Amino acid sequence: MTNPPRPLKILELGTQLGVGGITRHILALRSWLVENGHQVTLAGSPDVWVNRTTGIPYLDLPINRVAGGGGALPFRLLALASAAWRLRRWLKANPTDILHAHDSAPALVADLARRGLGIPLIVTYHGSEPERIAGFGKIARRCDLTVTPSHRSAEDLATIGGVPRNRLRVIGLGVNPPPPVTDAEVAALRARLLGDGDRVILTLVRLAHQKGVDILIDCVQRLKQTHPGWRFIVAGDGPDEDKLKALAAAKGVTDVLSFIGRTSEPHLHLRAADLFLLTSRWEALPFTIVEAFQAGCPSVATACSGVVELIDDQVGRVTPIGDVPAICAAVEDMLADEPRRRAMAAAALARAREDRFNPDWVHPQFGKLYEELAGIR
Repeated sequence: MTNPPRPLKILELGTQLGVGGITRHILALRSWLVENGHQVTLAGSPDVWVNRTTGIPYLDLPINRVAGGGGALPFRLLALASAAWRLRRWLKANPTDILHAHDSAPALVADLARRGLGIPLIVTYHGSEPERIAGFGKIARRCDLTVTPSHRSAEDLATIGGVPRNRLRVIGLGVNPPPPVTDAEVAALRARLLGDGDRVILTLVRLAHQKGVDILIDCVQRLKQTHPGWRFIVAGDGPDEDKLKALAAAKGVTDVLSFIGRTSEPHLHLRAADLFLLTSRWEALPFTIVEAFQAGCPSVATACSGVVELIDDQVGRVTPIGDVPAICAAVEDMLADEPRRRAMAAAALARAREDRFNPDWVHPQFGKLYEELAGIR
């Protein structure tokens, strides 16, 4: 009888550990690793979900200032040097088996800090603007392995980013099942969201340029003319909140479009909606689409990398990025035939049960990967 692999000491690095799919992925993966006996520390710039008060082993690094939040290039380079120096000191005092960076800025910091220490480094590509793929590839080539949840993203990294295919792995994103809600709770929320309308179209996003909420507002302006009873709900917050609310007011759609802020009950809102709508400019494999599947909510989304691996005509519609007429036509098509929409809802619920979305299948893949790189398998 062989002994089980020894527990690993793992450092998971993010840019800014606030609300969003990347931090959710990091936290879910951390929970599984800890439950299976590994020691996990998180590192990055603090935010509401991870900071010195949340009780999670945590290393404060100014990685957000290495990324776009750092301003001009000289300031970002100073932040890179500071973060790498701080991390290197920590690594010398805390022997570590694996570094796992989530995005390019954490990977830059980790690669600089690990020089000469012999610690394997993994980077996860969670998606980016198409013009950033080549730059991401340059950083990824310095890492021992690159992981992405999307096969299309992996292909982009190989062909545009120059990442060797033998150092690319595709592993899905495990999404925890939603907590139970009652039909009465769903009905009560739906009534509030509808008001005097007749359909609820929900968008769950961070209010940032990537998510294309300005494109959504253009769609709402167009659809309002022919479907005045449709109610569009945007749940989330972010740096562009004030600007987007002002845009919605300027476009005259605030009577049918509501910004309700961040919600701790996305599953309940998805159950109350007729359709999930995502108008992003770029994604890898969005958590929110999987959550929509779990709620039995059909989806319309723009064709960003992994989106096309999630949505087909059985569960929704995919449209060109930024194509307002095509997005509007897809939403109209989905809501024009209620029996078909209900059939898509059932198909979405069935798809949510696939292994690629199951944390109990996905997270062990990372565990095996860590053990291989640490040389204990």
